[in-house]
Amino acid sequence: MRIFTSELIPNCNRCLVSAGPHEKTKEIGWFAFCKKSGKLEKTGPYETFHKALKTLTLTKGCDSCELNRSAEKASYLPLLDNKIKEEMREIYGKEILSVVMKPLQVFVENREYLDINFKDRFGTIFFKSLPDDSVAIVECARPCKDARDFAIKIQALAGLIDRINESKIRNLIKDKEKKQLKGSINILEQILKENVPDYPRHIISNLRNLMSLRSKMYPAHATSSEILVILRNFGINEYPLVDWEKGWQKILQLCSNSLADLVKVFQSI
Repeated sequence: MRIFTSELIPNCNRCLVSAGPHEKTKEIGWFAFCKKSGKLEKTGPYETFHKALKTLTLTKGCDSCELNRSAEKASYLPLLDNKIKEEMREIYGKEILSVVMKPLQVFVENREYLDINFKDRFGTIFFKSLPDDSVAIVECARPCKDARDFAIKIQALAGLIDRINESKIRNLIKDKEKKQLKGSINILEQILKENVPDYPRHIISNLRNLMSLRSKMYPAHATSSEILVILRNFGINEYPLVDWEKGWQKILQLCSNSLADLVKVFQSI
C-alpha cells in the first residue's frame, strides 16, 4: 500500500490518500483515509487520486482540519472537479463528458437548488448529506456497459434521492394522519399536495418509478418480470436493454427533469 501526501490535500496531515490493495477486501484502487477521526477508514476504491481526495474534502476529513472551517473549501472543490474531469478524459475519452457528465451535473445542481429553495420556504434543507454522496455521484458518472453497471447506477441515483431530512420534513406535514407516512417519495408527495395541489404529476411519478426500479433489481431483490412494467414507464420497452448506456441516460434525464421542475414548484410558493 502506497501512501500519498500532497499540497493539494486539504487537511492537518492526518488525512491521506493511499493506493494499492485494501487490507480487508483486497480490492485494488485509491482509498481515502483519516487517521485521526477514523470515520472514513479506508473508503473506496476510487479509480483516481483526485476522486479519493474529493471524498476527504466532502466528508470533512479530520474534524480538526482548519480548511474545513474556512471559506477556502468552496474554492477548492472546483479545482478538484477539473482534475477529476481531466482524469476521466484519460480513462474514458471525451465522449463521457458530453453524454453523461452534463445531465449528471444538472441532476446534482438541481438537488442543491432544491435544498436552497426548500429551506427558504420551510426553514430546513430537504436532503440529508451523507459521506458517500460523492461515491454515488462517481458511480453515476461511469460508463454503463452491462446489466451490472445499470443496476449499480440505479441504486446510486435512487440513494441520492432517498436521503431526505425525514424527521424534520415529516413535521411539516399538516395532516396528522399523514405524519406517519413511510418512504421519501410519499412524504414529498404529501408536502406537495398540501402546499401546491396543482403540481406537475410527472415529478412524483418519475421519482417513484426510480425507487420501484431499485427495489425490483438485483442486488436489492431478485430481478423479476415486474421490472419491464417499470421500465416502460421510462419509455424503455425491453429487458435486457439493447443499449444500456442509452437507457441509463434516459432515466437520469427524466429524474433530473423532475428535480428541476420541483425546484420551480417551490420557487413559486
